Amino acid sequence: MTEISGSTIGEFLDSLASKSSTPGGGAAAAMTAALGAAIIEMACSFAIGRRKYASHQDQLQHASDRCREIRARAIELADLDSQVFQEVMDAFRLPRDSKVRRECRKRAISRSAENSARVPLELAELCGELVGLGADAAELGNPNLVADAVGGAALARGAVRICELNVRSNLALVSDDEFVASARRRLRHAVDASQSADVLVERYLSNDDSPEDSTNG
Repeated sequence: MTEISGSTIGEFLDSLASKSSTPGGGAAAAMTAALGAAIIEMACSFAIGRRKYASHQDQLQHASDRCREIRARAIELADLDSQVFQEVMDAFRLPRDSKVRRECRKRAISRSAENSARVPLELAELCGELVGLGADAAELGNPNLVADAVGGAALARGAVRICELNVRSNLALVSDDEFVASARRRLRHAVDASQSADVLVERYLSNDDSPEDSTNG
């Protein structure tokens, strides 16, 4: 399979729509997160370096830099998601014609599912952070870019929901109770962090004020 990072948008969508198990929802979630990070980064750029936002330059620059890092990592996770999913499928194909082989297969499925759960779990945590960065860009940056900043947070929120489904699906196959408990705690924290995106969207949708700034100057 061609790496997603080396594909055009059209090629990725064709691959996603094809009758193949990879790329799938996990890769789509990662690319959605990358889109969210990119649009928040863009929103920050219209306030960075402008005198009107001088008091918030540090926060906006941090948000921009962090979005760039998350965007790059999300693309990596899109490729990685396909790889670890294939490992799970390979484990399921192991022979089970004896008790020993069945036990080996069970352990292999658990190990591969644990590795597979780590990818959407990391992505969910990054998305939870993205929501906060989007809020910062919306509240501290250029008001003409509020829809972009908030929209980026909304994209991250959507990606988290896919991650939640994928993590839970993988954890059902993991036999390590300690890992499962830890992963569930981390996932719950990421989901909670992302929920503010819904509040953020509603807040700005209910605000009828027109932007008072201009993207020029």
